Amino acid sequence: MNHKLINTIPVLLFLSLTAFAQTRREPGPTIQERARALEPLIVESARRYGIDARILQMICFVESRFRNDAVSPKGARGLMQFMPETAARYGLKNPHSPKEAIDAAAHYLRDLLERFGGRVDLAVAAYNAGEGAVESFRTGRPLLLRTGKVINARGTITGGVPPYAETQSYVKQILEPLTFRSRAKSTSDSLIQKRDANRQNDRTLDIDSIVSDQSKNKRPASSSFIEIKDQL
Repeated sequence: MNHKLINTIPVLLFLSLTAFAQTRREPGPTIQERARALEPLIVESARRYGIDARILQMICFVESRFRNDAVSPKGARGLMQFMPETAARYGLKNPHSPKEAIDAAAHYLRDLLERFGGRVDLAVAAYNAGEGAVESFRTGRPLLLRTGKVINARGTITGGVPPYAETQSYVKQILEPLTFRSRAKSTSDSLIQKRDANRQNDRTLDIDSIVSDQSKNKRPASSSFIEIKDQL
């Protein structure tokens, strides 16, 4: 599994003025303080499951803005926005427990990366839209839900990422800070990054420097991955 694909890519992180103003108005810890408090848990779980901690941290950021009390209109709960069925699938009894939720999300992300051959884009898309939806749009095979609804009835092949505006935006929000490559990157930088590649799983993102369009929205993005069943 080539989940270390992004380990040699320099990371650009952003924080918008809107988000900064929002965190100043909010009671309690700022988004930066919440991120720092969760960083040890993210690193620990990422190391346990052999995934890049930065991906896990970005999912947590996009899903809940590091808010443990987050609840989506669809019923997703906690930092990692688990729906009840997926929580049960990964033995997550309390999605509002930071340690439990982050560990379950790391386990789930590891499974998604393995399922999709280490492709981070497909794993992230599946976290949002469901494994079944990604498989359907990767193979062109329609997906019949338990509700009787058919996903991808026309057999469209997109390469895997479903053609849903929400999912495409979700993938972009998570991958852009991870895949930014400076045009001025030198050969020596590349050598240094290769030398340090084995340390990358212990690194998370510098939230202080994130400038994300999603930060302009007061409502955190919520995952709907459990609502699309993966019965192929």
